[in-house]
Amino acid sequence: MTYSLYLAHINDTHSHFEPTPLPMRLPLTDKPIELTVPCGGYAMIASAVSNLRKQAQAENLPSLFLHAGDSFQGTLYFSRFKGMANAALLKQLSPDAMTIGNHEFDLGNLPLSRFIDAVDFPCLAGNMDLQDEDPNKELPLATHSNLYHYDNDKDIASYITKPLADKTLATVGITLDQMAKIGCPDHDCHFLNAIETTKRTIAHLHQQGIVHIIVLSHLGYQGDLELAEAVSGISVIVGGHSHTLTGDFSELGLSSTEQQVIVNNTLILQAGKHAESIGLSKLTFNDSGQVITQSGGVKFLPCANWHHAPENQHLSKSDIEQCNQYMARSELFEVTKPCQVITEHIYHDYRPMIEAMKANVITNLSKDYRHVRLPNDELPNGSEIAPHVAAAFFHCANNEYPTDFALHNAGGVRVSLNKGPLTAADICGRLLPFEIQIVRYKVTGKDLRAALEGGINNATNNSVIGTGDGSYPYTSSLRFEYRANNEAGQRIINLQIFRDNTWCDIVPETYYYGVSSAYTIAGKEGYDALLNATEHQDLPYSMSDAYIEYVSQQSL
Repeated sequence: MTYSLYLAHINDTHSHFEPTPLPMRLPLTDKPIELTVPCGGYAMIASAVSNLRKQAQAENLPSLFLHAGDSFQGTLYFSRFKGMANAALLKQLSPDAMTIGNHEFDLGNLPLSRFIDAVDFPCLAGNMDLQDEDPNKELPLATHSNLYHYDNDKDIASYITKPLADKTLATVGITLDQMAKIGCPDHDCHFLNAIETTKRTIAHLHQQGIVHIIVLSHLGYQGDLELAEAVSGISVIVGGHSHTLTGDFSELGLSSTEQQVIVNNTLILQAGKHAESIGLSKLTFNDSGQVITQSGGVKFLPCANWHHAPENQHLSKSDIEQCNQYMARSELFEVTKPCQVITEHIYHDYRPMIEAMKANVITNLSKDYRHVRLPNDELPNGSEIAPHVAAAFFHCANNEYPTDFALHNAGGVRVSLNKGPLTAADICGRLLPFEIQIVRYKVTGKDLRAALEGGINNATNNSVIGTGDGSYPYTSSLRFEYRANNEAGQRIINLQIFRDNTWCDIVPETYYYGVSSAYTIAGKEGYDALLNATEHQDLPYSMSDAYIEYVSQQSL
């Protein structure tokens, strides 16, 4: 006997509620045409899912709509609403389940907990262990009945089920087990090995007689391949994190995988990024849970008025008509109309505040400020902006609690700034687009010295294989010299803080209070020594909040 299911899936939507302009090439009969097609957005996603559900209902078949994580971050909508617009709009899309991605933790656990509290669909993170979570914290994660985290009693991932004819279909959510190295979860929130947790969970499901199993993953495409190879008995992995397009999109000039990827009898799917595209498939399983046929696949969702994009002014009426015909017949596109309810929701409830951010001039810059990650001959002190960002962190932290210094990594600052008006949208959307909290902490002079050296060693590949120059440190009320040719561990000299209007030497065993982004103090990219810091205090500012607060009171 065979079993069929209609499956829709998205991932890494990153708050792209409106269509995203996507450059591509259409191989028309006469000639290839380069163009930009605004694709997707939540209103288009809603229509595509509605169409799939209607088709399933017409055939009396079950359907499933899944989100493989990273709804948070990405646009001004997240900067402004900190995840609550994501919750409201995703609730309208009504997914059957969503796995928690790493960016859901960028502001710590509380915004994620508020998000889960606001939605009514299952949120899956089967390898997230909450047994040590502080029950007295504001809105703990473990109290949510719609959060399916690790089951400590059974030693498996919690999962959801639905009927599949006379069988049961289980969906298990698995997220990155190295979350503390890439996200900013609270310290009482732990993540267990993805492969081992999945292996135990699949064995448990098989013992229950359940063999039709979907793993909703936020491990990245390579992680999905490794998971499928290591764990037998998974029917389908629906993935996210790496923004991979599964399918052959080479004719559009886009990077993608081969059409069907099956590893160890497991079909692996992922639907790109930024709500531009959606997976729309009809899957047929055999009695043992293996997928034997897949029709459909990942499809882009072009807007009907795509040709109005400024980048397409070179196209003739004939070109536009041919492009429309191509999209209508191509398996790589799903041509549909946007959901009017969601369109009105976005434009009425959220868009006005985004436009207000674009109009909100925080300050007028008296000159250009250049940003480079590393010092160079032209800018021997490096970035002209990153020290201002560190100063903003220090200003906001010191207003709350006595603070000795601020430290920020170069990669957290994204662009140079030009002379003239600087708006809230410029700061939140371009300069500091990652909404990450700033945190005050207590650290010894010895560990601070090691952290600074680690960040620079990593940025310059000095005796280590670095992860990029974004780890280079910029500071406020803290100065030092780095001697690249000294022995490892002795490269930071003349380390001082500015206290009581004078520069004072840092004492190795003395404790100092610093402020950094939650990303930096998580010990990433060479800052391992900051993992020894204690007394973490989440401040009521994201990076962009702090900078807006600071520059609104300064003359730059």
